[in-house]
Amino acid sequence: MEKKKADLILKNCYLISMDKERHIYEDGAVAIIDGKIAGYGRQADVISQFYADETYDCGGGIVHPGLIDAHEHAAWHLMRCIVPDTFTVDEVWEKYENPITNHFTGTEEYWSLLLATAEMALDGTTYYGDTGGSRFHKDMFAGGSIVGVKGFTSHGISDNYTPELKVMEYPYEKCIELFEEELENHKRTKNTPVAAHVGLPGMEHTSAKLAVACKELAQKYGVQMQIHTSVYKSEIEWFRENHHCTPIEFYDSLGILDEHTTLVHVIHTSDHDLDILEKRKPYVVHCPGASFRYALGAMTVGRFKEMKERGIKIALGTDSGVWCDGLDMFQQMYLACVGHREATGIYPYFNREEAFEMTTVNGAGALGVGDECGSIEVGKSADIVIHSVSRPETVTHADRLQQLIYAGQSRTVESVLIDGEFIVRNKKLTRVDMEELAPQFAERQRDIVTRMGYKYTSSWPIVK
Repeated sequence: MEKKKADLILKNCYLISMDKERHIYEDGAVAIIDGKIAGYGRQADVISQFYADETYDCGGGIVHPGLIDAHEHAAWHLMRCIVPDTFTVDEVWEKYENPITNHFTGTEEYWSLLLATAEMALDGTTYYGDTGGSRFHKDMFAGGSIVGVKGFTSHGISDNYTPELKVMEYPYEKCIELFEEELENHKRTKNTPVAAHVGLPGMEHTSAKLAVACKELAQKYGVQMQIHTSVYKSEIEWFRENHHCTPIEFYDSLGILDEHTTLVHVIHTSDHDLDILEKRKPYVVHCPGASFRYALGAMTVGRFKEMKERGIKIALGTDSGVWCDGLDMFQQMYLACVGHREATGIYPYFNREEAFEMTTVNGAGALGVGDECGSIEVGKSADIVIHSVSRPETVTHADRLQQLIYAGQSRTVESVLIDGEFIVRNKKLTRVDMEELAPQFAERQRDIVTRMGYKYTSSWPIVK
């Protein structure tokens, strides 16, 4: 059989494919042609079928599909880690999100997306879904398309916001106009990897009329619709008082729940809610870090194990920004594995394979791109992460997947490819220079903090 010429062959790797059979190859290789996976499996088999002018020796490193962060608010990433951990949820809305929405400009959104995608790339995340937060989407899309990470994002607008976020409230007709303009003008291409989908705040902030119309827009443009739901106890009480049902029952009555709808958080659920989710099959995004940060209840009352047992697909998200502070999906996998065990006494609640599945194949499904990414299979995009096995966390020959989630996490990420191109190589971004950009990020943050009039707080005296 004549060999095919590949553009690049990754060789000498411990390959976690996440293909349909979940094959793991101890001596694996991947052949890449035109940014797509052309072959994968045992190294001897791949080498017998392909040759390439360029090969990359992974040094026995762990290789797996790029991670997928299914829920973020990246437009505010420049401002993460300024909210003290003494703030209640209400104080976050009043003292942080209200000033941000009233003072942020397109410049800050540009730099936020650049910073967020740089962090994601270095942590091994190759695709993300942003439910919304932007007011200046042209700048946001421009900043998001530099590093090379793929994603979907959205306006942060709605038609029924609380007083703290009124600046993001528009009449129904204007919301539809802005959503459609965004969807029409910001589609994914090779040079613009971040595109628009439909993201809604949900909760008490989105009318039935807008939810239905946005679902129709998502169907028209072939994208996923994301919506926050069942996040707080107070939200459930509000829906029962105003609609005499739970949020999930409400959305089901509108006919907007199906596999092309992604529900975010989904913490406070009833038995009937789970029946609906099992029947309608929307994706659910679990955000462990955000729940830990603000005691939202995902670990104590969340019913994610029951969801999985019913066949409901669960992905993971960071929630980004102030709601979690970091973008490390390995942290989310770790929290998903251990948090529920501690809170419920059920061991195991989720294991390492289940958590990794949530962050790859299920994450791709939650963003509507399951045919493109989430696994290393022939025909899919070559979105691939390579880990070093020379760090202390990975030098021993233990269970490699367990090493990643419980020990090495993002610290061991060495190189990252998207569409077959190295966007991180030897722990450095290839398209931007972080050392050169660092002072600019810091200056942009100082400027917006000053304009917001935001005051840092500390329990300990800070001497300048």
